Amino acid sequence: MKNFDFDSWIESNKHIYDAFEKEALKIAKRRDRYSARTIVEFLRHHTMISEQSGEWKINDHCIPYLSRMFANNHPRYSNLFEFRKMN
Repeated sequence: MKNFDFDSWIESNKHIYDAFEKEALKIAKRRDRYSARTIVEFLRHHTMISEQSGEWKINDHCIPYLSRMFANNHPRYSNLFEFRKMN
């Protein structure tokens, strides 16, 4: 994951964060904890959303960054996801 440049990725893929955020907010109103990976898998398999460029519909490497971005943008729900130390 060291080679993943989230700052560049998010510039052209903000729509993915927006969809992630929408789903996470729905879940946060009903659950105390949830999996960010499950949200991304839902977006992959049940929506037409995909990255602007790249070989993946939604790259797995973005998941920890999406969840941290969500926690920063929504401090009320900052404990929704469990965070591990990133290298």
